[in-house]
Amino acid sequence: MRKVAVYCALALGLMSAAGQAETILIKGGKVHTLAGQGSLESADILVVDGKVQQVAPSLEVNADQVIDARNKVVTPGVIAPISELGLVEISAASATNDHQVTGDSIGSAFNPLPAYNPKSTLIPFNRAGGVTSAVVSPGISTWDSGAIDAQRIFAGRSFAIKLNGEFDSVEAKNVAQKAYLGESGGELAGGSRANAYAKVESALREAQEYRDNRAAIHRGEWRELDYDLADLQALQPVIDGKEPLMVTANRASDILAVLELGETFKVKLIIIGAAEGWMVADKLAQAQVPVVIDAINNIPASFSSLGARLDNAALLAKAGVTVAISGPDMVASHNVYLSRQSAGNAVAHGMPYEEALKAISSNVAEIFNLEGGTLEKGAVADIVIWSGDPLEVTSYAEQILIEGENQSLVNRSTRLRDRHLKPAKGHEFGYKH
Repeated sequence: MRKVAVYCALALGLMSAAGQAETILIKGGKVHTLAGQGSLESADILVVDGKVQQVAPSLEVNADQVIDARNKVVTPGVIAPISELGLVEISAASATNDHQVTGDSIGSAFNPLPAYNPKSTLIPFNRAGGVTSAVVSPGISTWDSGAIDAQRIFAGRSFAIKLNGEFDSVEAKNVAQKAYLGESGGELAGGSRANAYAKVESALREAQEYRDNRAAIHRGEWRELDYDLADLQALQPVIDGKEPLMVTANRASDILAVLELGETFKVKLIIIGAAEGWMVADKLAQAQVPVVIDAINNIPASFSSLGARLDNAALLAKAGVTVAISGPDMVASHNVYLSRQSAGNAVAHGMPYEEALKAISSNVAEIFNLEGGTLEKGAVADIVIWSGDPLEVTSYAEQILIEGENQSLVNRSTRLRDRHLKPAKGHEFGYKH
């Protein structure tokens, strides 16, 4: 009996050791929680088993890892609202582009997820810039004559990833359905905004018809439908209000048309672009429709953005619109991390500092129903420790945690730098001259 008791005690001890959660203590940084505690000039963060356990001015804990963040700034990880990470490697090399649907369908059934490559070189590059999560969306190039000749007006389904480079890094599937209205939609629909609007409206209406008469349609006891059943099936979460419709629109009148579409079909909307959003900010706020904007855009690059201005983000936020900020010119692959530069410009033109941080983190999480974006009890530990103000271009990420795990900052660019700074023996002449 004594031996049995000893064995049981040993077994319980091993089980207890195995069940102990890994703890990380981040000490003394300036912490922007983007939650109820606001910003703390000096605070500690306790991470237990990949989650934030506590944020307080001073914590005395025997942690497995202690990170000295004194004179540093600590924020939630940047979340990119628009990207093609893992779908596009080199834009000019067609073999590395998997973001676009082809064929004769309207495109809503397109799911790019099977083509996602978590080992893309662009993932560690953007991670080193402080991006810990991203929404990955398909797209349609308006210069592609095949796309314009077809009836495609939807790009397809979006998904969300963690930028840890792991094969299980997909955080959420089907986070939004993407469609084109405004100028881009007009180009895809034969040159007419009205035609693009009519196509989206027709597809949503037929998706409702399919929902209400599914059994008869599958028995062949219904009229011949205009759209593929796969496309109509893909739109079911949209018309049921479970999946947002992410729509491109820049001109103020186009934004109002999108809002009317959302009201007609009772769908959740996200507007991408919104260069003239400030003109209709009250309408966006009233409809509770969030926007994804390029906060540096103040150039009338098209007739849809003649009213673009640098305080667009500030005016939208002041009106009560939930704003997410992308990188300059909606960069989707190599420079996704520059969203923090855009946010810095938004602050320079009137957006409150905390609101700008939220626009690249917690607001994105809220818009797409993702985890992360805050530093509070129970939040996932996606954390960046910065050398200085994260909205200053000269600051950089010194340490990054994703789900409480330390991430490498090594990427293709740093390897190239180091190859020239510290050339391997026998290669000194070639790299230094």
